[in-house]
Amino acid sequence: MYYNTSQSIVQIEHNLNLQCLAPADELVRETQVLFSLFPLFVRRSTVNMFHQFDTATKSWLSRHPAPVIDPEANLAQLILTVLDRNPEKVLQIDADTGRELTAAEMRLRAIRVAQNLTKLGFRKGDMAAVVCSNSENLAPLVLGLWMVGMPFVGVPVGFNGDDLGHLMGLVQPKLVFCDDSVYKAALEGAEKALKIKPVVFAVESEMESIRKMDELLKSTGKEAEFVPQHLGDMRDLIGIILCTSGTTGRPKGVAVSQAHISIVLGRPVKANDSDLVFNFSPLYWGTGLFALLNSLSTGTTRVVTRSAFNEDVFYDVLERYRPTHFFTPPSHAIFLLEHPRAEQANFSCLKSWCLSGSNASPQLRRRIEKKLTNGRTVIHYESSEIGLIAMDAIRKKEGSVGLLMPHLNAKVADESDASVGPGEQGELLLKTSISFMGYYNDQEANRQLMTEDGWIRTGDIGYLDEEGFVYLVDRKKDVIKYRGYQISPTELEAIVEKIEGVQQVCVLGMPEMDGTVDMPVAVIVRKPGSTFTAKQVVKFVEEKVPDHKRLRSGVFFCSGLSMSSTGKVLRRELKKTLMEEIRYLF
Repeated sequence: MYYNTSQSIVQIEHNLNLQCLAPADELVRETQVLFSLFPLFVRRSTVNMFHQFDTATKSWLSRHPAPVIDPEANLAQLILTVLDRNPEKVLQIDADTGRELTAAEMRLRAIRVAQNLTKLGFRKGDMAAVVCSNSENLAPLVLGLWMVGMPFVGVPVGFNGDDLGHLMGLVQPKLVFCDDSVYKAALEGAEKALKIKPVVFAVESEMESIRKMDELLKSTGKEAEFVPQHLGDMRDLIGIILCTSGTTGRPKGVAVSQAHISIVLGRPVKANDSDLVFNFSPLYWGTGLFALLNSLSTGTTRVVTRSAFNEDVFYDVLERYRPTHFFTPPSHAIFLLEHPRAEQANFSCLKSWCLSGSNASPQLRRRIEKKLTNGRTVIHYESSEIGLIAMDAIRKKEGSVGLLMPHLNAKVADESDASVGPGEQGELLLKTSISFMGYYNDQEANRQLMTEDGWIRTGDIGYLDEEGFVYLVDRKKDVIKYRGYQISPTELEAIVEKIEGVQQVCVLGMPEMDGTVDMPVAVIVRKPGSTFTAKQVVKFVEEKVPDHKRLRSGVFFCSGLSMSSTGKVLRRELKKTLMEEIRYLF
């Protein structure tokens, strides 16, 4: 049976947020840097320098030593050091106002935040919550919190009250920063979830009778006297708690140590003075956070906007500022390429357009690279828990997400948890050179994430080849199980994407009538003017797959797929809506 509904199943959310990464257009020699978001343009001869496959344990072992962390090192001092390298360098441009922020001014504002917080009685270990989009003073705020030794959780401004309260309840912040647009929701979430009433500051607020961040930016008269205090071993101190996407369940808080932050800040890499990074990504996503850290460590200028993902904002910034490096999840890249302004836009300034967050097909990369007369696409495979896992900038092996990062050990485990060799599929497990701090205040989630011997489960099904190139098949939770067969939704999506007129597609497993097995269904967004039918889609797929992979639950058409702020399809919500639609039809 084929389904074709005239009403939209789910609407596109246009107020989406993008991730961002820092740039590079040459080989980065310091490849052992943990959490580096710089593309590593690796030559073939370097492959065996990174890892060796151990036949006894069936694992890929890093040849690079773990970075040395001085237990007496000080994150606050490191921040001041990197900002002192080139005081007059413009590190940030506010695309909404045109205002620029030099390293010296960012340093001054961060010190004022730290001193004023201390004056208010906040101390090392006091938790903060930051529910903010990008703004002029967000970076100084974050640096000031770290100077005091206050970890913070970054909470997406788009979270509903339930998820916001859930994260607040996990971390119990004493201090909350938020935008005007979420001020009321933040207060309500705090009231429901917190044991102690927090101090709340609004950022860039026009509201009256409330505390504003301006209070923390006032001169203390003692800025020149600021001396960072040693707060303890950075490996034991939380710097930030990052939110997982929550696409398949409640969002969790990933604890990132000050040591991880210091490694990115302290690396000896200098970017091209003309490089300019544009990003929509707020600091509550890992790629937004590390875009800031990379900007500080390399002196790269970062263009920020308060706007969530918006095609017109992108094209305005492209014309006005001519950025050299840009990042999107693949879904947002499609929106930009389909936009009417794409045809006349001048992309010659872009050296790299990086893609991450979900599968980026070879077809999509080719479409983008037709626009990039002086650049290339780069694939990043990363996670909130681990950071950058693999990267492909040279397209040496189509279908691969690139080489495993030098600082990681890896192995692939089958369904019985036995390790398998090169070319054999299973779940990818990783070990980092610095211990992972785990999910904050969630021991059950940590037990599910970590094996007894310290390997981190990625939840991704894939394999590595003999050279250390990583291939992804699908998410473990998304794999459709049909009568003893395992079906990859990503494989079927890649086939459907080849149909002329398909703009987006998501394949799900829908339960059979007796509920014992799932059967594939395709939910498709057609390009404007396209009229292909569900029957044509089913026939096209049947001609290319074995019998058990057929789209047995049919095809639905809709006007858009509901997505997270990082551009990932919310499969859980889509499946729920689709099941309600099917019940309505019957």
